[in-house]
Amino acid sequence: MLVMVVALTTTNPYYLGIVLLSVLLVAVLAPKTATGVTSFRALLIFGALMLVISVGISVINGNYGSHRLFSIPGPELPWWVGGLRLGGPVSAEGLVAALTRGLAILSVLLAFGVFNGAVSPHRVLRTAPAAVFQAGLVVTVGLTLLPSSIEDVRRIREMRALRGARGGLRDLPALVVPAVVGGLERSMRLAEAMEARGYGAAPPSPRIPRLVGMTSAPLLLAAACGWFYYETLRLPAAILGGVGVVAFGWWMASSARSRHTTSLTVEPLPLTDRVLALASFALAIATLGLAIAGWEGLKYNPFAGLPWPSFEAVAALIPLAVAWPAFRLLFSPSPVAAPMRLSPRVLEP
Repeated sequence: MLVMVVALTTTNPYYLGIVLLSVLLVAVLAPKTATGVTSFRALLIFGALMLVISVGISVINGNYGSHRLFSIPGPELPWWVGGLRLGGPVSAEGLVAALTRGLAILSVLLAFGVFNGAVSPHRVLRTAPAAVFQAGLVVTVGLTLLPSSIEDVRRIREMRALRGARGGLRDLPALVVPAVVGGLERSMRLAEAMEARGYGAAPPSPRIPRLVGMTSAPLLLAAACGWFYYETLRLPAAILGGVGVVAFGWWMASSARSRHTTSLTVEPLPLTDRVLALASFALAIATLGLAIAGWEGLKYNPFAGLPWPSFEAVAALIPLAVAWPAFRLLFSPSPVAAPMRLSPRVLEP
C-alpha cells in the first residue's frame, strides 16, 4: 500500500527513481520461489511495456509545451464532437510527463510482483480481520491467479515442445487459451468444493451497522467533492470525511464482533513487524493526506518551462521509507519455520 500511494502521488522523477530502486532492492533480498521469480519477470516485462505504451500514446496524441521536438500530422475533430486529436506537436514536456507516469506504473507492478512472490496469500488470508474476510478471500484469489497462470503456460509450452511444436508469436494463442480455460475450470472446481462444504458461511451482520457502513461511502464522496471543488466548503467537507471514516470503522468493528472465525494455527507475527507495518500504513495515510492538502514537496510540473526537478532531503525520506523491508531482511536473522501452535479457539464447542 505504501508503494502504491507514494508512487501515484509523486511526479518527481528523482523520488520515483528512489521508489523503484527500493522495490528492486527488496526484490533482491526477499525470499522467493521459482514461480515467484517467473511472476516478477513477467510483471517486469509488462511494466516496461506499459512504460513504452505511455510514451507512445503521448507521441500519437501530441502534447503542448515550449520545447517542441517534432510534429506528427493527423486529424483533429471539432470541439462539439469531442475534440479528439491524433498527432500534432510533440514536446519534451509531454515526453517527460509520460515517462513519469510510466515509472509510477512500473513501480506499482514490481511491488505487486515482490509481494506476490515473497508472501504466501493463504497466510495473508488467515491474518485478515474477520470483518473483511470475504474481501480478503477475493484478494487471495487474485494473488494466486498470476503464478498459477504462468505455471500453466510453462507446463503447456513444455508439453508442446515435447510434441515437436515450434515456438513463436504465432503459437501464442495455443499457449494462452488453454491456460485461461484451465484457470477458469480450476476456479469453478474450487468454488463448488467451497460451496459444498459451507466454507465462509456466516450469518449477516446486524442491520444498523450495515446501514451505517453504507452511509460512509456517500459521506466520503461528498467530502471529496466539497474539498476539491468548493474552497468555501472545506471545513464541512473535512467534518463529513471524519464522520464517514468513523462510520466505516464502526461497521468494521461491529462486523468483526458478530462474525466468529476459527483457525487451526496461530500465525507468528513479531512485534517489530507489527510496528513497522502500522508505521507503513500511517505513513501512507499521511502521504495521501498531504497530497490532498496540496503539498508540493513530491510534485514536479514539466509543463512549467521544463525546469530541472528539485531534490529535498526531507521530502526524499518519504520514498526512501519504502525500502524498510530491505533493511528488515538485511539485518534480521535468517527466518526459521515457527513450530505449529494450535489455536485455543479450535477447542471451543
